[in-house]
Amino acid sequence: MKFLLDANAGSTIARALRAAGHEVSRVALDMPDAPDDVVLERAVSENCILVTYDRDFGELVFQHGAAQPVAIIYIRFEPDDIYEVVERLMPLLDEAALRGHMTIIGYENTRRRPFPKRDPDNG
Repeated sequence: MKFLLDANAGSTIARALRAAGHEVSRVALDMPDAPDDVVLERAVSENCILVTYDRDFGELVFQHGAAQPVAIIYIRFEPDDIYEVVERLMPLLDEAALRGHMTIIGYENTRRRPFPKRDPDNG
């Protein structure tokens, strides 16, 4: 799978994904000052799953009708140890289950929310 890590998702997550055989790009290295809409456009154009700690991507897709990437993984908590995020993230990496959803990794649980259906005639 291809992943685009937002600027706030760091090297530990990138290393874990690469070690599992995934292709990973990092906004922090490639375009650190890019606004969210540009990051989202890149995830869409490169067919990537976007990994972020920023809820604004969900707002762009769900409330503003922005183009939808393959999936968004929104990490909603900041643990004391980043390896806790990796431990929670890695078992979720089933492309069929992620596709077309925003997966929210919360403090205590994980949930998936399907992207809104789009009318093909209206974008």
